[in-house]
This record gives sequence, C-alpha cells and structure tokens, in this order.
Amino acid sequence: MVHLLTKTKRLIYAVGRLGSSALLSLIDIATFWFYLDFLNLGGLLTGIAFAAGKLVIAFFGWYFGYLSDITKFKRWGRRKPYIAAGSFLLAFSTIMLFIPQYIVSVNDTVQLFIYATLFLSLANLSYGLLSTPYVAWLAEIAEPGERVAVSAYQNIFTMLAQVVGTLLGFALPALLVQSPTQMFPLLVGLGTFEVLLYMPAIAKITETDRPIPRPSVRRELAAVLGNRNYRSWLVLQGLMAIPTSILASLILSYTQKVLGMVGVQYMVMGGLLLLTTMVFFFVWTAASRRWKKKRSILGALLVLILSLPLTLVIGQPVSSFVPLQLQAGLFVAFIAIGLSGWYLLPNPVTADIAHEDEARRGEARAGSYVGLISVPLNVLQALARFIAGLLADLPLVSGQTYSLGLLLWGPLSSLALIPCFFFLARYVETDPLERIEGN
Repeated sequence: MVHLLTKTKRLIYAVGRLGSSALLSLIDIATFWFYLDFLNLGGLLTGIAFAAGKLVIAFFGWYFGYLSDITKFKRWGRRKPYIAAGSFLLAFSTIMLFIPQYIVSVNDTVQLFIYATLFLSLANLSYGLLSTPYVAWLAEIAEPGERVAVSAYQNIFTMLAQVVGTLLGFALPALLVQSPTQMFPLLVGLGTFEVLLYMPAIAKITETDRPIPRPSVRRELAAVLGNRNYRSWLVLQGLMAIPTSILASLILSYTQKVLGMVGVQYMVMGGLLLLTTMVFFFVWTAASRRWKKKRSILGALLVLILSLPLTLVIGQPVSSFVPLQLQAGLFVAFIAIGLSGWYLLPNPVTADIAHEDEARRGEARAGSYVGLISVPLNVLQALARFIAGLLADLPLVSGQTYSLGLLLWGPLSSLALIPCFFFLARYVETDPLERIEGN
C-alpha cells in the first residue's frame, strides 16, 4: 500500500486538532454553562445565541470549503491560507467569549445576549474557516487506505483536547470566583497554543496537484448534490447532529448536578473517558478494516442507543444498591465507546466520497463535499442547542436541585439515534471506492 504521509507527517497533520478542539470543547461545553448558570442569561436566550452561531457556520462552513476548492496560492496551495487565518480568528473569538464583563454590562440582559450571539457567531465562522479546508485536505494528502489511520491520530488529539477543554470547563467556576484576573492570560495562552500547533502542518505538508473546478457556485452545488450517496450521507450527518449536540450541551450539567462528580471524582471520570475512547479508536479502526466502515458505525450507534436511556436510572433510588461512582464509570465508558466510533469514521467516509467523485469527473472538490455537510449539520445543531436550553429550563425533579431535562435528555437522544441507525444501514454506502476498484 502506498502512503503519501509518513508517520511523522501524520502526527504533524493531526496535532493541529489538539488546540482547536480544546477551544471548541471549551466553547461547546463551558460557554453554555457560563452564560446559562454563571451569568444567568437564561435557557431560552442562551439556546438562541448558540443556535445563531450554528446557523452562521451552516452557511460559511460550506462556502469556505468551496472557496478553498477554487482558489490556489502560488506558495501556499489551496487549503493553507484558510487554515492559518481560521486558527488566528478562532483564538481571538474564544478569548472574547469569556470576557464579556470587560466589554458590556453583564447585568443588562440585552447587552449580554447581543454580545454572546456576536462572539458565538464569530467563533463558529472562524471554526468553519479553519476546519472545512483542514478536513478537506485529508482527501489530497492521504491515500484511501491510510485515511482511517490518519483520522485515528486526529481523534486521539481531539480527545486529549476534549479533556483539556473539559478540565478547564470544570475549573472555570473556581477560577472565576477565586482568581478572575487569571482567566485572561490563561485564554491568551490557550489561543496562542492553538495557532502554533497548526504551523508545522502549514510548513511541512505539501498537497499533490489536483484538477481545480471552474469557479461556479451553481455548478459545484449541482455536481455535489447530484451524488445520490452523498445526499444520503448529508441526511445522516444532519440526523446525528441532534442527539450528539444535546449530549455535548448537557453532559457537564448532568455530571455535576445529577451524578455529583466534581473535583477528584470528575478527574477519574475524565481519565476513564480518555482511556476508553483512545482504546476504542484502535478497536474501531481494526473493525473498519475487517467489517468495513458501515458495520463499525452501526456498532457505535447501537452502543449509544442502548446506553443513553440510563440517565433515567443512574443516580436514582432504583439503582442505589450500586455505588454511584461505579454507575457513573460504566455510563461514561459506554458513552465513550459509542462516541469514539462516530467521531473516528465520518471524515474518512467523506474523503472517500470526494475521492470517488474526483475519479469519475476528473475534478477535485473535497472542500465542497466537506463544507456542504455543515449546512444540515449546523442547522440541526442549532435546533439541538435550542432544545437543550428548553430542557435545562424544565421544572425541577421533586426533592432535587436539578431539572427534569437532565434525566430526559438521555432517552430522548437515544430515540433520535434509532432512525439514524436504520437510515445508515439502508441508504448510505460508506466505502464508495470499492465500486471503482470493482470496475
């Protein structure tokens, strides 16, 4: 098998995810809590602000992919300028999200809502500017047989980043109360770290020459949406956005308020999450080679479908005979197993679909293939964020200090995954390059 990337360059390419995913994890998890609980913006307005950000990336995620397809810079190639600019802008917008007290009156609901909406939108735009060309790059710097392995490298760094982002999220309340002046230099350091991690890939990795499509939005949309398998893949990505976004929005509040995992206990849960996910990246990678990508993704979804309804049971009187930490540990492990499969495999599937299109049409449009996914993905993520806000505002459980929504989000997410499972099984071809090889 021919490899375009050495192991060193795989690491160089993948390590960029460490910084940007840490910032994204902080945005996805901590900012919802920051504006909802710490600044008391309220579930409805917080949900709307997050929804607005997702609608911004829904459009710009695709558009930046399209632009990176049709533009080529003499020294930088097609993707690198967008990656560099996006990394700088993402660092800036993340810093601004956590310092509204220096810019507006946080006691003025209108000012705070406008500020949150503005910088959540800018952060999502920045991530689209960075992430879409970066993911599209995979189809041009790696051969089909090595894409899952490269994706595994990426996702290991993504999980490390999620641990960093989550730990910062949990440290945020204490930091804001005890040492609020340390927040700004910490954010600046994290933003600088994110930018620097993309520089080795920009400097060292070169893409192979590919035939560039003629500039035409209508033509590109017709070409991409004319791919029946890709249309089905778009639908699946959108359907998956709802349960996974609800999970990302409420898992922090659920772990704190329902399971009572804070401090050292949460550190143990974070370590278990990281270890399980990393181990299963390799399990799902091996499974995708033996069973193909579809069966592996189906297996990951099945784990999530069966484990998410446990939010109705864990930490409740009916399960009191089992130590709470053991309950929490098993739940976190099952969630990690399911999510690791879903996080690992979609990028290689999209790259393979784009590669198959290039083989048929003679034009490289991976940016459009990757970017267009942001439309259904982020529109439905916006809806999911709004739903998460509504769930957070449901009445309290009798005799408890947490919302009924923190029990219901698990079974509701599980129900939302069931049509995803059957749609994938019936309508999506996850290994389209086999048709070319078969011919």
